[in-house]
Amino acid sequence: MSDNRTPTPAGEPPRTPPRPPAPAAFPVVPTLPAYPVQPAPQPAQNQPVPPSYTPTTPPAYAPYGAPVYPAVPAPRPTSGLAITSLICGIAGVVLVWAIIPVLASIAAVITGHMALGQTRRDPGIGGRGMAIAGLILGYAMIAIAAFTLIGIIISFLFVGAFSLPFILSR
Repeated sequence: MSDNRTPTPAGEPPRTPPRPPAPAAFPVVPTLPAYPVQPAPQPAQNQPVPPSYTPTTPPAYAPYGAPVYPAVPAPRPTSGLAITSLICGIAGVVLVWAIIPVLASIAAVITGHMALGQTRRDPGIGGRGMAIAGLILGYAMIAIAAFTLIGIIISFLFVGAFSLPFILSR
C-alpha cells in the first residue's frame, strides 16, 4: 500500500480522496419569517427562558382523524310539469274569489298526475313532492268549489221555493 500523504516528486500537494459530505440529520424545510415578538419581561432571577414559537406552514393534507366528507351529488333536474302543478294549485287557493280557481285547480290535477307518471318512469327527474302538493291543492279546491255549487243549488231550491210565493203574492 502506498501512503498518499507523502509529497509527490514535483512538489504537488498530496492526493487525498475527498471526504463524503456529512448526511443531513433533518431535511431543510423553508419556513415563513417569524412574527415580530415583543420581548418577554426579564425575571428577577436567572431562570432559563423557554424558546419562542415560530410558525410553520400547515401540511397540504388533512391531519389524522379529520372527517372526510363525501362529494355532493349533482342535483336532479326538476320536472316542469310538477312546477306547473304546484303553481296552478297555489293560484287556485289564492284566487278563490274568482272563476279562475276552478280552471287552475283542474290544470293542477291534470299536470300533477302527468308529473307523477313522468317521475315514476324516469328516476333521474325530481319534483315528486311538488307534484303531490299540486294534486292536493287542486283536489281540495275542486272539492270546495263542488260543495259551494251544491250549497248554492240547494239554497235556491229550498229557500227560494218558500220565499218566492210570499214575495209574489203581494
